[in-house]
Amino acid sequence: MLLEMSEEKARHMLELSRTLRWEFPTSQGTPIIRGQAASQDVEQATKERESYANAARVLLENGNEEGAIEIAANAWRLWIMARDLDGGRAFLASVLEKGEKKPSRARSLALYGDALLAFRQGRSEESRQRSQAALDAALAVDDREALTLAYLAVSRIAFEDGEYAKSASLAVKAREFARDLGLAMGQAPLFLHASATRLIGDYDQAAALFEQSLELNRKIRDQGMVAAELQNLGFVEIHRGNVDAAERYFTEGEKIAPASDPYSTAMSIINKAVIAFLRENLDESRSLLQRAQSVFKEAGIDPGADDQFEINWLHGQLTTKKAR
Repeated sequence: MLLEMSEEKARHMLELSRTLRWEFPTSQGTPIIRGQAASQDVEQATKERESYANAARVLLENGNEEGAIEIAANAWRLWIMARDLDGGRAFLASVLEKGEKKPSRARSLALYGDALLAFRQGRSEESRQRSQAALDAALAVDDREALTLAYLAVSRIAFEDGEYAKSASLAVKAREFARDLGLAMGQAPLFLHASATRLIGDYDQAAALFEQSLELNRKIRDQGMVAAELQNLGFVEIHRGNVDAAERYFTEGEKIAPASDPYSTAMSIINKAVIAFLRENLDESRSLLQRAQSVFKEAGIDPGADDQFEINWLHGQLTTKKAR
């Protein structure tokens, strides 16, 4: 329920939105507000999200479209923190669909936010439209941060479509614009570049890119992505024929992956299934693969495109072996 808010209070909320800074601004996962790692601080910030939405509404009603768009650009990640994708999209729509819709840095950033929220909802076509709109606005104003995120958005859509060469090319553009914006801005563009290169089949180049990504994530202390990149390097080494190296990467990654996360649990089992297959323990590999698929099913989770590729590869290899 929207509460009454004065225009002065709305302008104050705009100023507060300008103080929000994010540790991992290009991450598709849950962002972290700098200096607010404690759970109570994060909880308080997410509770305040409706005040930001209310402030944007008040500014729009008073003819300040620019201020409303800026609040949207600065604050949309609060809805990801609250795991309220529907609410976040409703907030962004209430701002993006009003007014003159003139291209601006803030508009591009808000469009990127809606593209990501739609992507996480599985609404690929809506995400595609918002991603392209974000890129159009970013190109119009020539802002490096907006261009980084917009190219990241269209790269993500190309990856989801299976257009891996296109995804890699767009990720390279995102990396170019992110270069002078701090290490964390290059996080997701580098990850997508590496992931697309891997699925193109250029495993040597993918290994080099994932090594860069691993180093970057260690520097910015994103332990979740460190675990993910160790796993990705393991799969790359599998396809390069380096089973022992792959096992070392998998083992290191499993030590820091969240034990309570069903996705991590399932992929850990997949890792073991792949190693068992390559060591000719076929029955063990089949059993582990079935177990991992059960974990995914029970959790109601679909593997990401890159992980599904490896699952399909293992299934195909086991089927071929059985047929012989």
